[in-house]
Amino acid sequence: MTQTPPTQAAALAREGDPVLAAVLVAIGAATAVTGVIEGLLAPPAFPVLAVVFVVSVGVTAVYQIPSGRAPGPPALGVAAALLVIAVPGTNPLFDVGLWVVAFFVSKLVVTRSPWMAAQWSGQAAVAALAFVFGARALAASGVPGWIAVPLGLAAYFAVVLAIDFIRSKGQWSRTGRGVGLGALSPARLALVWGVATLVALVDWAISEGYLQVLVGADDELELARQTIPLLIVALVFYALAKRRETRVSERRLNGIVDAARALPWNPEDDLTNTMKSFAERAVDAAVFTVRRTPPGRNEIGAKFTRTGALVDPQLDETPYDDEDGVPGEHEQDAVEPVEYLVAMRKDGGVPFSQEDERALDAIGHIASETARVRGAYDLLLDRVDRDSLTGLPNYNAFQRSLVRLNEDRQYASGLAVLFIDLDQFKRLNDTEGHHVGDEMLATVATRLRASVRPHDFVARVGGDEFVVILTKLQSLAESKAIADRIVANLSKPVLLDGREYRPLVSVGLAFSAAQETDPRSIVVDADHSMLSIKRSRRQGGPSFESSIGISPHRSSRINEIVAKAIDDGTLNVVYQPIVNMAEDRIWAFESLVRYTHPELGRISTSSLIEKAKGLGRMDQLTKLVIAASLKSAREFQRVVPSVRTMTINLEVEQIRDEHVGGFLKEIVPQYPEVTLCLELNERSTKDIDDELRAQAEVFREMGMLIALDDYGSEASSVGALVSIPMDILKIDRSLAGNLDDTRQREVVRALQGFSDAFEYSTIVEGVEAQEQAEILLQIGVKHAQGFFYGRPVPFAQTMSRLKNSGDAGTLGRPRLAERGRLG
Repeated sequence: MTQTPPTQAAALAREGDPVLAAVLVAIGAATAVTGVIEGLLAPPAFPVLAVVFVVSVGVTAVYQIPSGRAPGPPALGVAAALLVIAVPGTNPLFDVGLWVVAFFVSKLVVTRSPWMAAQWSGQAAVAALAFVFGARALAASGVPGWIAVPLGLAAYFAVVLAIDFIRSKGQWSRTGRGVGLGALSPARLALVWGVATLVALVDWAISEGYLQVLVGADDELELARQTIPLLIVALVFYALAKRRETRVSERRLNGIVDAARALPWNPEDDLTNTMKSFAERAVDAAVFTVRRTPPGRNEIGAKFTRTGALVDPQLDETPYDDEDGVPGEHEQDAVEPVEYLVAMRKDGGVPFSQEDERALDAIGHIASETARVRGAYDLLLDRVDRDSLTGLPNYNAFQRSLVRLNEDRQYASGLAVLFIDLDQFKRLNDTEGHHVGDEMLATVATRLRASVRPHDFVARVGGDEFVVILTKLQSLAESKAIADRIVANLSKPVLLDGREYRPLVSVGLAFSAAQETDPRSIVVDADHSMLSIKRSRRQGGPSFESSIGISPHRSSRINEIVAKAIDDGTLNVVYQPIVNMAEDRIWAFESLVRYTHPELGRISTSSLIEKAKGLGRMDQLTKLVIAASLKSAREFQRVVPSVRTMTINLEVEQIRDEHVGGFLKEIVPQYPEVTLCLELNERSTKDIDDELRAQAEVFREMGMLIALDDYGSEASSVGALVSIPMDILKIDRSLAGNLDDTRQREVVRALQGFSDAFEYSTIVEGVEAQEQAEILLQIGVKHAQGFFYGRPVPFAQTMSRLKNSGDAGTLGRPRLAERGRLG
């Protein structure tokens, strides 16, 4: 069930009582006619005064102040204050009749609706009669005019509010739904009544001669006392109305300019919400909505089309979702209907102007153009990534998707690549023609898409070559079963150009049970397996049936190798010096893990760490490194007593007692001569909690140092600088790679200043040349690490360096100038 917005509900309620509307129109007409008749029977002494009165009322009635804090209550003006001339007057019906006529003309000009203007005039006529005759009755009973006039105005506003409350069927609640008075603002009511009272009393005092202005008995002076206050009031409120109009025009212009300056709108934000946001800045309205029906009475709207290109779900990086209820094969038939950005004014407020409508139309046009450009851009990207013949993603799209699907999967989620080659395709092209070959390729593509699951991926990567990425697999057997189904579907007969053909394919399958460091290796293995099938055909294998070759993908073997190396403790630990550049001396080493397999060669550190995490052996690996590092540090310190600090790498979660924290508390006290520094990876600190901060403080009290490692790498956060207690800030090599760049140099200078302010030591990583070191010294950085001072080498080579050169930071080069000591 669709709910009606509060403003629209109140408007419908007000318009839904034609009897009350007709009564109000009749009252207004009767009041005006009666006034005209009274004027004819007893012409005014000063016709000019009547003209000035009508003009002043018409001008003043334009200026209104909202009486509610929310949509519902009407806007009120001070035009009623000019009725004060009828209180002491000799022909009050004539004065009220003229006032109603002027009020009607003013509302007609503003609303451009005679029926609405007549209703408002009838409502105002009842209130005006209550004011004038109520005040006259009070004055006749001896109540002073300065009391009778404010009470009469109170009666005027009370009658207006009461009639409007009835017309709105009581829908003045704060929410706009249901009967209530919550939307009414007492403060605004008091303001309007106060201003109207002040205007009425000043007008009344001048016209009655109480202020001794234009004193005299001449007719000209009497006319001046009557007309000048009216003209002054009209001029003041005309100026206020113009000022408001100028501010509204500025608002419209600023809203449109803001929408234009914000182009291109953020594609991650909902286009409808962005459009409504800019519309709210440009047009003063209570409610903005986007719907498929045109604007109704007392509303304005702009057409809006959210036309956009449909992107292949295989190329969309958002998770698969078919909740829209439109089957994939019919997606291209979906047509976006025209919608409308509709604005609904606060009830009783000043109606929309043509300028409001133009501003809203401009916002809607900008939004439509934004949607069109987005659609064209998405379509262009889609075409770049798509094979024009089959409609499948191409090789570039396949490469990106393979990386994404490999990275997004959980460790226990298997992935397989099928490399599919359409055999004897060249012969088909040469003998039957390319049009038949094209039809064969299109048929294979269609069958492939129909054979896989929604979260799998299909692409054409060459002339007669296709690949399929199977995801969310539990085993190699499951991937083989899906591959068998695909081959069975592809091998069914197909009728092309009046003849029947049976496609013949060779399929290479490579299965990966865990996330790969280099996912391209799966493709290579699948390709090799497919080529083996083709070679077997040439060597006498099955020639007339499709075949699948399964690759012995090596990911599971690497897992076994890494697990065995950790379990057996055969990993290698290497050490890289950390140097005080000012003194050109080594004061610490960072320990790093390495492993070289006799057959496979060196396994990259990133792959080693990744496999250890996936195998649940990361804590075990870290403990091995800690134990080896502390033992080595003791030996280093015996050779060079000043080198007593050893740094090791951890993720912040590992410092909990149940991971590595308990081990640290046991082993560190066994090496009192060594200062252990825990380098916590900056990316791992994003989820730090109070328990981890407390643990870090415990380690610091035990004499350990805390370093924030790799700061400045991709996705670094300023919050990491204050999220955990630390002693050392290690700046990533990416911020020191080009110190000739003023911006990069100033970033490093700023980080050094931050460290100085909080008494941290700063270490810049990746220093590979003397020029870098000299620039860093010039901007205040004292400590560095990198190939310029030494590559990571095993224990024996490190000991040899210390024995031969002591704590010298540079070997075979002139030392940099002394600039201070390490604190």
